[in-house]
Amino acid sequence: MDYQRGLLDVMHEPARRLVAGYVISSLGILVAISGGTWDVTNHLLNKPETFFSPPHAALYSGAGTALAGAIIVISASRAAKRTSWPAKLVLAGVSLLLAAGPIDFAWHSAFGLDGLLSPPHSVLVSGMVASSVAAAIGISTAYPRLDRKALSLSLVLVALLPVWISAAGAIHMFSLPFSKTGFFDFNPEPRAGAIVATLGFPIITAAIVVAASALFGRRLGVVTVLGAAFIFVGTLTSILPNDALWSTIPFYVSALIPLACADAVLSRWKSQYSIIVAGAIAGLAFVVLYYPLITHTYEEAMQNRTVWASLTALIYFDILGTMFPLVSVPAASMGIVGALVGQKMAQRAELAVLK
Repeated sequence: MDYQRGLLDVMHEPARRLVAGYVISSLGILVAISGGTWDVTNHLLNKPETFFSPPHAALYSGAGTALAGAIIVISASRAAKRTSWPAKLVLAGVSLLLAAGPIDFAWHSAFGLDGLLSPPHSVLVSGMVASSVAAAIGISTAYPRLDRKALSLSLVLVALLPVWISAAGAIHMFSLPFSKTGFFDFNPEPRAGAIVATLGFPIITAAIVVAASALFGRRLGVVTVLGAAFIFVGTLTSILPNDALWSTIPFYVSALIPLACADAVLSRWKSQYSIIVAGAIAGLAFVVLYYPLITHTYEEAMQNRTVWASLTALIYFDILGTMFPLVSVPAASMGIVGALVGQKMAQRAELAVLK
């Protein structure tokens, strides 16, 4: 019996290292994307812009952590004599993250201020999305192979929070009017940017909500905790640096209410209709979840004017009454689409474990 247990431990060692590597990569991406969001806020506040700034330090230290995790993943894969495509993708994504560093430095040296949709940032966000998705898939498939059970709450958070924030960052890139500088104008057309935000944010929100619930065995709590973590990161990176927004923190935290409702629907009502209802609820929540940055997207589309950082809250609440009726139907519809996508993602992860 002791010999068999020891043999199983030896066989499971590469799998444990594989999970650890994916977790480290995912945490690194979380730090990196948080630094990127903080950097956007600093741009809005007109703080001095250089490559050597605290947000960039957070961003690239996160990238270094993600690289360490990717190295562990590749090493464990070779030890197991099987390199899966998530392992290859996480390495490719981290490589893009590291390549973005010197590209960003060269861009700052040549042009000073860089817009949100600049080539360095495009490379950076592409790497974040690719590596976070790969790490999430790796965690959701490697861990059940190891312990034959649903993911723990902490592992669901580590797997999906970086995916959620990095995907939201990608949508912000193609919807915010922050990409015009003295040298280049990469700003999206205002109405096109508003359409991207209205369709994209509900899809990713609902997909993450439903996938998280499914990976946690449709048990109560995971969506609420994941939403709280998302709101916490948003508060740290988008609201606290701007003291004009401090009074709106309770409003921003209220976005947790619809997410908790979606959590309850998914855990208490085990039918296909619960996916649809939860998706619609999560889709509608985007109007609060992506505050304050969406203020700039919709004000540009509706009034064709720039929002000063100190006036963001006032303008947001001024346009909310007009904006929400316009976006509610497409947001709920795209939330349902995202929920079905999230369900399919979780099912594919479960099938991969059985192979």
